[in-house]
Order: sequence, then structure tokens, then C-alpha cells
Amino acid sequence: MNRKILSILAIIAISICSAQAHDYHNNIPRKPTFKEQKQMDNLIDKRLKLTEEQKDHLKKNRSQHRKEMEKVVKKMEIQHEKIRNIYFSGIPKFQADIKTAPMKAELVLLKQNADKLRQEHRKNFESSLTEEQKIEFKKLRKEMAQNRPKNHR
Repeated sequence: MNRKILSILAIIAISICSAQAHDYHNNIPRKPTFKEQKQMDNLIDKRLKLTEEQKDHLKKNRSQHRKEMEKVVKKMEIQHEKIRNIYFSGIPKFQADIKTAPMKAELVLLKQNADKLRQEHRKNFESSLTEEQKIEFKKLRKEMAQNRPKNHR
């Protein structure tokens, strides 16, 4: 009888711990799929009427940007995994919070670095646009921001 009760309590405790585990992968920037990127390229080309020169400039800068972002994202994934492993190690949550605090701070810095790279890439793209294209691009960004789900960045 005691074994059954202890088994049930252990199962409940494990279930509760699992339910409280943190899922940190929500904040990792993700690379758009090929289809998403192609749709975005077509939309930008259609709305902004890009010249071949501008398209080449965008393509060249995008590949460089992706390489830089992949490095940052890889570091973020490694950090997320380290944090997750500490929470799954079985130590109490408050101890795991204390132990992971420096890692979370580093993760924030990596996220800020990714945001900075993204903004630099956008500024570089916008610098190749004419004034009319810049105005249209701002309209396009505003439209896309309104259509984006609230919890998506």
C-alpha cells in the first residue's frame, strides 16, 4: 500500500516538474524558409520595383548577413541547451534560477547582438533604395507589422 502511494506521489511530482520546465527556444531568431524568403523577395520586388543592381546588392548582403546571424544563433542555441540542462538536472527551481542567471544575461547580450545585426542589415538595404522606394518600404513594413501576430517579433 505504501509503495503504491509513494509511486503515485513520485509520478505526480515528476509530472509537475516537467510541466514547470522552461521552454527557452521561443526567443531564438529563426531563418525564414525558402518559400517564405521567395514570397518576401517577390513582394519587395513587386512593391518597390527594384533594379537589377539593387537585387544583386540585396542578394550579396543577405548571404553575408546570414553567415553572421548563423554564428550568433548557434551560440544562442548552445546557451539555451545549457540552461535547459540545468533545469532538467533535478535541482530545485530557485537554485537553477541562481545558477543560470549569468547564462541568461549572456543570452540577452546575444539577442541584442542579433537585433543589432538585423538592424544593420535593414539599414544597409534601405541605403540602396531611392526616396520613393524608401517611402513604399516603410508602408510595406507598417502593413506587415499590423498583420503579424501579437506574440511574434
